Amino acid sequence: MGHVRHGVAVTALLLGLNLGLQSAWADDNSPGTGWTGGGVRTDVTLSRAELQQLSNGQVGGQRFEYTATANCPGASPGRTGSDSFCGQAVAACAGNTADEGLGPSVIVFRRPVDPANRPLGAWDRIGVTCFPEYVPGRATPGMAMILQAFHDTDFAVPRAVVQPAGGRTLVNLETFFAVDFPTTGFGPDEVDHVDPARMLGFRVDIRPRLGGVTYRFGDGARTGPTTSLGGPYPGGDVRHTYRAPGTVTVRVDVTYAGQFRIGGGPWLDIPGTVTITGTPMPLEVALARARLVSH
Repeated sequence: MGHVRHGVAVTALLLGLNLGLQSAWADDNSPGTGWTGGGVRTDVTLSRAELQQLSNGQVGGQRFEYTATANCPGASPGRTGSDSFCGQAVAACAGNTADEGLGPSVIVFRRPVDPANRPLGAWDRIGVTCFPEYVPGRATPGMAMILQAFHDTDFAVPRAVVQPAGGRTLVNLETFFAVDFPTTGFGPDEVDHVDPARMLGFRVDIRPRLGGVTYRFGDGARTGPTTSLGGPYPGGDVRHTYRAPGTVTVRVDVTYAGQFRIGGGPWLDIPGTVTITGTPMPLEVALARARLVSH
């Protein structure tokens, strides 16, 4: 679908549809989607303002109800799994500004109803939008909400593990480093279930992923960002040798990427990352001295 294209006035679009929902673009009806009625061109993109104009549910004296499904293959109103999003729906709005809509992309449908809100016809597809949270009657969590939930995640704060143990090493001795994630907070690949009250009632899961680790050795040197978690002697691949005695402060900082899913659907990437500063730890670097020992 590409990025959002604006300029199609929804008022003109809706007035162009008669009460029988026969579209001027009926030859663009998408086959195999499982819905019937006049087919409106799928490249009509609805802006936030246009969706807000639809919120009163009435056009030209006729009442309508609206719904939306994720802009994924085979999408149709009432289809099982329509609350789940696919990569296509996320990519359709990728790179947009907030004014253009961050997505994910949804397909918007409408059908006429009588004064008692009973359906009078079939669902009709009226366009797509990157503002899922503004669809009247079927608002869906938008990427702005998902990004906020990701940044609000209680991420696990990493800690450095050093060998030799005991907070002490020696000058000119190869020292090994690793990263440890505490049980408090959400570390890489641990799933955070967001409160549905924050997500318009939808089930949304956030999964932090390891983006990179930066090891800071306290003497001005560092390693990373790297995806290595380090390890102990002899196989650990994150090592540092101190050249002068003293006490340094070491830490590991972790950059988390993230994924989300809605309604138990596939995991999809969240744009951007979050960097968490690790817990600082003092490390004494001692100077080894040779001593004569008599027996």
